[in-house]
Amino acid sequence: MDPEVLRGFLRIGMFVGVCGLVMALVQPRDSAEFVLSVCSALIGGVLILGVVILTRWFARREREQGIEEDEGSGRA
Repeated sequence: MDPEVLRGFLRIGMFVGVCGLVMALVQPRDSAEFVLSVCSALIGGVLILGVVILTRWFARREREQGIEEDEGSGRA
């Protein structure tokens, strides 16, 4: 996956999460807006977590492919 795509999703996640968190601090606790703000903060956090997991998974996969290519070229 293109790193620019992941970087874009990370930025969207940060924007949604931070804005939701700030709005949750401003809204009264017994309002529907508070619930929506908390939900958007959670969605932003899940998006950020997903980007981190995908980034680590792709990095490990590329590293393993590089090791396999190095071992294969050394034997030939």
